[in-house]
Amino acid sequence: MIFATALATGIFTAMLRSAFAVISVAFMIGLIFVAAFLISGASILGLILSVLGFNAGLATFALGVFLTSGNPTP
Repeated sequence: MIFATALATGIFTAMLRSAFAVISVAFMIGLIFVAAFLISGASILGLILSVLGFNAGLATFALGVFLTSGNPTP
């Protein structure tokens, strides 16, 4: 399911390079989190922590790209 979602969002974003595509991808990712929450029967705290962890990972990745963009490693 994860690979199918990644494939669908990647193709969709590549085809439509616009704000609509970015919003749609964010909506699809949020939909996956909600579907996993409903299927697994986890607590609300588990849903919040998983979304926060996902966003923290994206922010950390973006920060790493930003910090190394001016100084390429040898």
